[in-house]
Amino acid sequence: MPSCRTVITALLLLLLLPLAAKKRPHVPDSLQTLTFEVNGVPIHLQRVEGGSFVMGATPDQHDPDTYTDKPAHLVFLSPYYIATTEVTNRLWRAVMSEKEMLELSGYPEHPVSFVSWHEAQRFVRRLDSITGMPFRLPTEAEWEYAARGGEKSNHYRFAGGDEPDSVGWLYSVAGNWTHPVARKQPNELGLYDMTGNVAEWCQDLYGPYQLTTAPDPCGADTGSFRIVRGGSYDEAKANCHLSVRRWYEPETSVGYIGLRVALSLPDDPMKQVVPEEPPLTRKIRIKGRRLHFYLVPGEEPYYISDEISANQWKRVMAAEPPDRERGLAVGMSRQERLRFAETCSRLADKPLAVASIAEVDSAIAKGAIDPPKPPKRKKSVRSTQRSRRVRSKLSPWTEIIGVRLSLPDDPVLLDFKGDYNEKLPLRLVLKLH
Repeated sequence: MPSCRTVITALLLLLLLPLAAKKRPHVPDSLQTLTFEVNGVPIHLQRVEGGSFVMGATPDQHDPDTYTDKPAHLVFLSPYYIATTEVTNRLWRAVMSEKEMLELSGYPEHPVSFVSWHEAQRFVRRLDSITGMPFRLPTEAEWEYAARGGEKSNHYRFAGGDEPDSVGWLYSVAGNWTHPVARKQPNELGLYDMTGNVAEWCQDLYGPYQLTTAPDPCGADTGSFRIVRGGSYDEAKANCHLSVRRWYEPETSVGYIGLRVALSLPDDPMKQVVPEEPPLTRKIRIKGRRLHFYLVPGEEPYYISDEISANQWKRVMAAEPPDRERGLAVGMSRQERLRFAETCSRLADKPLAVASIAEVDSAIAKGAIDPPKPPKRKKSVRSTQRSRRVRSKLSPWTEIIGVRLSLPDDPVLLDFKGDYNEKLPLRLVLKLH
């Protein structure tokens, strides 16, 4: 008959596992692995996608002589990164130059050992200050989830397979000494030596497992021992399956314990809010009619409207514009244009303003709006000015007989690039900031 605890565990798993089946967003290839370089020595980290798993004495890990990995319990983890290899002597020297370890003996690619938990903390703090990234030791749950292969797990007994000699340096093949990292078969996530070579410090204080845990567990709240996970060159096969737990005083410094680093980004890349690109066009309803606006990109983007027609002016201002040109409202004073923009802002409940000549020119240069159409017959500046002089001289005599001559626009004044020209068509702008 199954025990009461076994029944409760099974029921909890049935209830909670569906919560982990939510579809996660795709992570681009550029975020699957990260590489940092410290004094010419690279550190490669593999992304471990967040999820849930049953931690501890699962059927593939069960050992009747082991009791510290019970009860098996469900754990939820957020995404994180973990180094693909153990910290080597070469990397340790690049970060902690005052302690060369075995570098001078010709073993730069062997995992560093004789490192206490306190020294491991000094290492990650120094690495943090060099790279500007929050490196740390993995938690026990993160270590086991990564060693099992994360969401790609094939439920092997060891990290990468069921034959320990092919995936790790254990007592049977190691010759009672460390070996260069990444020489054995990796696990499903591409992580090396999570079984064998050296055991690895974790961040957690030791405490017995509980049937239920909070998401992202980080060990006991109190205690004096720190967790060590993974087998070593000094261990037999029977003691190196992935759920095995060991704990040591943090001052312990022995040849078969090293470390592997982990990293949680300050803001997980998949949780960052990517600002939504503004639409290229907008339609704003004013007095029952839609006015089209077009995006002008740049450091301070804004929308600019079509040219205001005479009919639109009349509908908003309840009066004819002073002049018309090709059906557009022109000839308004500066104050009249400002009143039109204020009225439109109130009617549309949008912060609309009169477009300056500089804003119109920028919109034309960036292709948001078309340049103004040239007149059908373009006179030279000289001929236009000559016509103005002739008409101005004749005007006093023609007025005697009741005829008033209109003067053509001065082409020099039309080229004026200030903020206002009454002959220019009116446009509105909508600022995004």
